[in-house]
Amino acid sequence: MTGRAARVGVAVAGMIGLAGVVVVLAGAVPPEREDQRPPLKRIFKHLDADGDGFLTEDEYTRRARFGDPEKARHIFHASDADRDGKVTEAEYVANRIVTDKAKEVFAWINSNGDAVMTRREVAACVDRVFEEMDSDTDGRVTIPEFMRARWRWQVRVDWKKRAETAPGKKAEEAKSE
Repeated sequence: MTGRAARVGVAVAGMIGLAGVVVVLAGAVPPEREDQRPPLKRIFKHLDADGDGFLTEDEYTRRARFGDPEKARHIFHASDADRDGKVTEAEYVANRIVTDKAKEVFAWINSNGDAVMTRREVAACVDRVFEEMDSDTDGRVTIPEFMRARWRWQVRVDWKKRAETAPGKKAEEAKSE
């Protein structure tokens, strides 16, 4: 295998690993977490100026707290899951939960906190995740190992809020953060 082919293979494997991290972490959070819904529902009610149960693009761009109306429009359209030009409370809540989880995953990968994810940070993240999944340290992950790791991650999915270890990190690493 040439050097370039090996680098491409490593990059592909890294991206597959990263995709797996995002899927595992995002999938571990039920779409309607009770602890997040009440505050998000209150925000939705604030945004729904006329109280009709849905947001129009105009309502959202006027009432959302974004300095840039174009950014608000993009977020509105991302929230409009059925593309009917309206955002319901359920669409708003679901989009916020997914967005908040994506931000947590990004922050976890972006280990130096500079708001820019580098190839090195992604590779380190994939390595941490692989090490945690490979419970017998044989350099391979079987389906049972993967499922055990996913269960451990699901159990501690709120690691930031409860000061627990992030997926893929050892307890002593988390304490130094």
